[in-house]
Amino acid sequence: MEGWKINSIVSVQSAQPWIAFDSANNFSGSGDNSDRWDFFGNPGDFKSGSSSIPFCSFPNAPSKGVTFANIGAASCTEQSGISGLVSTLSSSLGAQCTAVARDAGTLASGGCFVDGNSVMTPPAPGTFGTMARNIFRDTGFKNVDFSVFKNFTFKERYTATFRVEIFNLFNHPIISNPYGASNGYGGASGGTNDMGTSSTFGCGCATPDVAAGNPLVGSGGSRDIQLGLKFTF
Repeated sequence: MEGWKINSIVSVQSAQPWIAFDSANNFSGSGDNSDRWDFFGNPGDFKSGSSSIPFCSFPNAPSKGVTFANIGAASCTEQSGISGLVSTLSSSLGAQCTAVARDAGTLASGGCFVDGNSVMTPPAPGTFGTMARNIFRDTGFKNVDFSVFKNFTFKERYTATFRVEIFNLFNHPIISNPYGASNGYGGASGGTNDMGTSSTFGCGCATPDVAAGNPLVGSGGSRDIQLGLKFTF
C-alpha cells in the first residue's frame, strides 16, 4: 500500500569461546593461581547460559588422608543467575567425578563440575590440567529487530511519518559470555569463568547490555517497542 515501509535487521553471531581457570587454588604449585583442570567428555556439554554449571563438593571428606574410598557422598547444586535460587541435584553426579579424577585430595578440596556426560576435575598436585584453552562456547547472539513506517501527505507542504519499532521482536533470551573480555556482544559479564567461584561458574547471569552497564535497545535485552511521529512542514 502507498506510503508503507517495512524494515528489519537480523543479527546472527556464532557462539564465542570463553576461557576457564582456577584463581582460588594452586594445585600445580606454580603460584600464578590460574590453573586449568582436567576435562573429560565433550566441551559442548559445558555451554554457558543463565545458570551455573552443576557443581559437586565432598563435605564429608576427612581433612587428611583423603582417598576415593573415604571421600564420602557428594553434595551437588546448580544456581540460577536470574533468581539466585540454588537447586539441589542428585548426589550420584559425584560418582562421575570420582570415576575419572586423578587425585582424591584435590577433588575433595576443589570439588568438580558435571554436565551431561562430561566432567571437569582438579588436576593431581604438582601437575597442570589437561583441558585446552578456550574449549567452551556460549550460546551465541541471535536477534531480530523490526519496524513499520507509514507516511502521510497533507496537501503539498505538510507530511507526517508514524513509526512502530520493535527491538528483539521474538523476545529471544540472550545471555552474556561468562568471560567479559572476550564478549563481543556485551563487553562484560555478570557471571564468571573462574572454577574457584563455583556458584556462578559458566553462568552469563545477565543479558549483554545489562552486563556491560549499557542497557540500550537492540543490544541483547528483552523486547522493546517504541512509537514515533514526525511532522514536517
